[in-house]
Amino acid sequence: MVSGHRGISGRMGWSTGNLPTMVRQDARPEPVATEGSDRWWSLVAWRFLCAFVVSISFSIFIAQLLLILAAAAAVVDWWTRGRPRLGRTPIDLPVLCFVLSSLLAAFLGLNLLASLWGLRTYLQIVIVYLVYAYARDVDRSLLLVRCFLAGATLTAAYTVLGALSPYPLPRLFLGQMTQSGQLLFAIGLGLPLALSGVTPPRRLPLLLALYVLALLVNLKRGVWLGALAIVLTVGLMASRRLMLVAGLVVALTVTVVPPVRARIANSTRDLLLPGNRYDIWVAAIDVVKRFPMGVGRKNGEILRDYPNIPQHHKHAHNNLLQITLEGGYLGLAMFLWWMGGFAVLSWRAWRRVAPENAKLAALAVAVLATFVGFHVAGLVEYNFGDSEVLEIFFVAMGLGLVVNERTRLSE
Repeated sequence: MVSGHRGISGRMGWSTGNLPTMVRQDARPEPVATEGSDRWWSLVAWRFLCAFVVSISFSIFIAQLLLILAAAAAVVDWWTRGRPRLGRTPIDLPVLCFVLSSLLAAFLGLNLLASLWGLRTYLQIVIVYLVYAYARDVDRSLLLVRCFLAGATLTAAYTVLGALSPYPLPRLFLGQMTQSGQLLFAIGLGLPLALSGVTPPRRLPLLLALYVLALLVNLKRGVWLGALAIVLTVGLMASRRLMLVAGLVVALTVTVVPPVRARIANSTRDLLLPGNRYDIWVAAIDVVKRFPMGVGRKNGEILRDYPNIPQHHKHAHNNLLQITLEGGYLGLAMFLWWMGGFAVLSWRAWRRVAPENAKLAALAVAVLATFVGFHVAGLVEYNFGDSEVLEIFFVAMGLGLVVNERTRLSE
């Protein structure tokens, strides 16, 4: 356990409660608003935001519908309060520049209409600001985490049940790749809370085990790599003992679970198979050389022009490569500015956490760990293009802004 102001707590404790408590136990801090309809609309926006976070694990349609309702309620709330000047955040400028560079690439790329339509997915950036606006205190932020963990628990349990059942179960939720990307965040957000012992439920360690089991069932190696990066990050920031335990678990899993062992053993072979990641990366690099200003958002189908690339494929299986392919070198620079700035912000916020503020420390570790895990997995997957994964990534980014503000105010 790292001592001093950077540790989550002075012990490795497990939190208390049960699964329903994850959503029901709400400190319910009231939003800062005037009386009457102003306060009512603020509560409406907050409730829709909570419902949206719960639904992320279930359905993209339901989640985006709730997101639209939350954003609409937030607009009405802003309007009825006299349209106050919106507070600035440290990531506003890089986010704006990234969006503008993507818009420029759309006009300079291959298919203007397809690119403009594809840019609609970046409207989800509003999630960052909804979280920042309506989860401005630690208790509300932790409630959003519990909302997400509740949804992830139900879908992970269904995945594990399907693996154990002798009969195939119908597909009710998201696909294996998308669910694995979300489980990455469930582990990254839940693990620091389990170590801190500051929030329910008591069975959170069992839920973490469930997330890991579902991750193993899905057999997605890129997400496994991201999960290991999360555990390593949390271990370095909060508990060195965790790294030892994780190492033993990984060794035991590889030894006694043949599908996992075979999946890892075949990694190099699969990487070099015709039409697999190596060929895709080489083709994507060639596209970048031909189109240094980018081909435009959602124009990754150009990869299919290469004879050794599968005809169903449309992305580069790597975040940085795909961002460069779509937005050019300018888009890559803006993306790195945005992500690098947020990484520095999260790191500094964690360093500023007071040692007695265990809740804020756990949240700070969770934000930084999930950020690291997301980008490590993005070395072999284009998870920045998966809307269902991007939604929880933006939730975590909004939580990072909250942590940054709370730690600055406490100085």
